[in-house]
Amino acid sequence: MIAGKDTFLKRFQRFDQPVSCLKGIGPLRSGLLMKKGIRTVPDLLFFTPIRYEDRTRVTPIAEAVEGEYTMVSGRVISGGEQQFPRSRKRLFKILLEDEHESFIELIWFRYRKIHLSGFLASGCRLTAYGRVEGGRHRRQMIHPEIHQVTDKGKDSREGLGIYPVYSAINGMTPSAVRKAVALALQQFLPSMFDPVPEEIRRENELPHLGEAIRNVHSPCSSSSVDKLNAFDTPFHKRMVFDRFFLVMLLVAFLKKRRHKRTAPHWPISHSLQENFKRLLPFQLTGDQANALRDILNDFASGRPMNRLLLGDVGCGKTVVAALAAHLCVRNGCQAALMAPTQVLALQHLEYFRGLHPGFDFQPILITGRLKPAERSAACKEIAEGRHNLVIGTQALVQETLLFRKLGLVIIDEQQRFGVRVRAMLEQKEVRAHQLVMSATPIPRTLAIAAYGDMDLSVIREFPRDRAPVLTYILGKERKRSVFERLKKRLAEGEQAFVICPAIEGAEEEDLKDAVHMAESLKRLFSPAYEVGLIHGRLPDEEKLAVMEKFRRGVLHILVGTTILEVGVHVPKATVMIIEHPERFGLSQLHQLRGRVGRGSKRGLCLLMIPENLSEKALLRLQVLVNSLDGFEIAQKDMEQRGYGQFAGTMQAGMGELDLSEMLRESDLLFRAKSAAEKLIDGDPELSELDHRPLKTFVDGMLTTPVDL
Repeated sequence: MIAGKDTFLKRFQRFDQPVSCLKGIGPLRSGLLMKKGIRTVPDLLFFTPIRYEDRTRVTPIAEAVEGEYTMVSGRVISGGEQQFPRSRKRLFKILLEDEHESFIELIWFRYRKIHLSGFLASGCRLTAYGRVEGGRHRRQMIHPEIHQVTDKGKDSREGLGIYPVYSAINGMTPSAVRKAVALALQQFLPSMFDPVPEEIRRENELPHLGEAIRNVHSPCSSSSVDKLNAFDTPFHKRMVFDRFFLVMLLVAFLKKRRHKRTAPHWPISHSLQENFKRLLPFQLTGDQANALRDILNDFASGRPMNRLLLGDVGCGKTVVAALAAHLCVRNGCQAALMAPTQVLALQHLEYFRGLHPGFDFQPILITGRLKPAERSAACKEIAEGRHNLVIGTQALVQETLLFRKLGLVIIDEQQRFGVRVRAMLEQKEVRAHQLVMSATPIPRTLAIAAYGDMDLSVIREFPRDRAPVLTYILGKERKRSVFERLKKRLAEGEQAFVICPAIEGAEEEDLKDAVHMAESLKRLFSPAYEVGLIHGRLPDEEKLAVMEKFRRGVLHILVGTTILEVGVHVPKATVMIIEHPERFGLSQLHQLRGRVGRGSKRGLCLLMIPENLSEKALLRLQVLVNSLDGFEIAQKDMEQRGYGQFAGTMQAGMGELDLSEMLRESDLLFRAKSAAEKLIDGDPELSELDHRPLKTFVDGMLTTPVDL
């Protein structure tokens, strides 16, 4: 299940009716909404706009600027369905004339004839909103949104205002989505429960949750559109505060509970540290050594370690985790390592199997795809202590898996799990040490706030033997030379990734998609070299098989999407070609770039830009060419792209925070953290009547099963 980032806010509401209870939402539209993750009325109310359109004034047609979104008004002169003579394709056209005797054509290629025909009555007055284009004979609007004006008065404001724009729902028009939201507001908003205590709302000058939701969906016409599109209103801030506050509440609760516990004391002898040097064929960097020292001090403290290991792509976090796990098994305990995907979990299994025999690891892999008999046998072996290292996905948190003596929990790619999964894994053994690794480039101060229950170690140095990846921006005219360079590298036994922004069937004709790219590369490079394809729609077994072939060198070129962003380790992969890099965030491109050059040869990242790329987009990509520091790149990306466009679009799991919101609203994050800690410190059991819903929330977050 993919849950919106407001999932845990919906838990407090007293109503949970399906969206089909709303007028006009029948089985068809219910199905369309369900594909977007909108099943209930609270789901719809928390489906917030991604931007806002200013439709507060009507522009004379003659003054409409080509390329801009504009509201025009006029009376219908003619209209109807037309057909292209050759292709036989149809379109619907309405000719509109305003009071200044200027004309504009309204054109639809995808439409319902019966709907548009209702606007053809002689003299019918319409408002139309859309992007103004320059047609052959007169201005045009393609697929505008139209509204019939029933009041014929000159000063009529009907149809005017600030309109919310929602993430597209296939099969539903924007107006249908707005109408459904309006009905939900009218019928259910009075029953909205506010989970944040009034005292905290008052101290932070926050509106009631119901008021915030109403104004986010239906802002008054006097609101500043610029502030709305920057999500810089008290109502937007209230909803962000709630997301921060409830996660911080759970963090503060866990921190308070953990401080009361004790853990096994694992002393660190001089001989052990000498053994570390014997086990590794290289010397740790200064940052790696410092992080390991932090971990060893935690082990010797007598309290459960709870440490975040924050490091850039390829900085060597896994080596530090392996040394920590080695100390755990030497003390007769088991270590568990949880990864976000089966591909990454399998990769970790191979990595730990390939370490020096002196590590003494006896690993096993646990994923949700194991057959019942296989899982039962594996669980029995783990419970008996026959495996001292258990590697897996979220399947590790399920109740049926019991450990004989769990001493250390390692969670890789923390940003894919969140606080809740950490807390549930902790239930396996409350005295176990916990090490969380993350490559998310987040400023130190925000990391301390977001992971407020954890100590922090940061690795910024790269291993001395790893050469930095060379990054170039290339245009379409260099495609031939790129393929020639690729052939040369393949001939030398190296491998390559090709990344596309879409899987298949991209709406834009010039947008490269993975399926067609793989077919094109097969024609160019086969039979000498094998080309593979991987993307999120493939079954898990097929994804694993493709990655296994690529790791073994059976495949020489792997075409994929951003599914390859995290954790893929193929030492012979030295070339990455990224099509349409302007479609990705810089941090995402940096993560992708980190998949190459992980062996002895220098990596090469080629950013293939389209023609006529704007200067602003080009300058943004230049940041990636000039810097290899993921922390610096993330900050530059946010500064250049802005924060607002990310809000409302990210899908996050329960108990997670949105990095873009943390950067944009860092002050709110710290205020939410302070409020949560104050509440927990004043009432550690959350037992008072006013706090009972929050206690229910915390209990539910710690006990509700995780969907695999």
